[in-house]
Amino acid sequence: MRPRILFGDHSTQAPAIERFVDHARFDVTFAAFDSVDFAAFDCVVPLRVDQIAAARAAGARAVLPSAELVAVCDDKLAFNERVIALGFGDAIPALLPDPPTTYPYIRKSRRGDFGVGCRMVCAPGEDVPIADSFCQHAVAGAVEYVLHLLRVDGRIRYSLCYAYDMGVTLGVRGAEQRALSTVPADPGAAYPVCVAILEALGFEGTCCFNYKLEDGRVRILELNPRFGGSLVGEVSAYLEALLGAMPR
Repeated sequence: MRPRILFGDHSTQAPAIERFVDHARFDVTFAAFDSVDFAAFDCVVPLRVDQIAAARAAGARAVLPSAELVAVCDDKLAFNERVIALGFGDAIPALLPDPPTTYPYIRKSRRGDFGVGCRMVCAPGEDVPIADSFCQHAVAGAVEYVLHLLRVDGRIRYSLCYAYDMGVTLGVRGAEQRALSTVPADPGAAYPVCVAILEALGFEGTCCFNYKLEDGRVRILELNPRFGGSLVGEVSAYLEALLGAMPR
């Protein structure tokens, strides 16, 4: 009998998962978590941050980060401050006063997905205030990376890395500026840094780090405490690892 997998609803990821998942191995369903019987499934996977709280009712069928960590990761400034406090300040682009006196910098809304509320500022006069935002050193480089990690019971059970070529050195990847190409990548030095951050945070579940390299050094841009969109192409391998790590 195929394992029964419940994914949350998502306008873009759900159709992509439906396309890429191995239906011969997994029986997948997509539904809003407020109207479903979790007991009918073997595994529950939220696709959006706002689905994680409801997924807690699934108990052992879902491997999830704590509510406190979800809140920290969903607030970009709070995440930076937490990681710095844990001793990983070298991996965080410098936080700047507002307004900054050096360029370029990036103004970020504390909350938002896929580049929403983020603006590169390269010269005086370019900045426009954004409510509840902060400023940070802009990491130059046309290549941005994503490292997907699954951590269960203190161990990394699955990892996948991609490199995004943005075509410009100060791009903001998102709906308005998409990558020119996406290719598999070796995370190299970023892997132990990201794993150590998860260990220090006590993070359990699925996540993805976005980062760049600056003079060969890892610069963490954000940590999303959820299933990331670029994981859909390898969703079957991810599900196999997740099911294998869950308590029987």
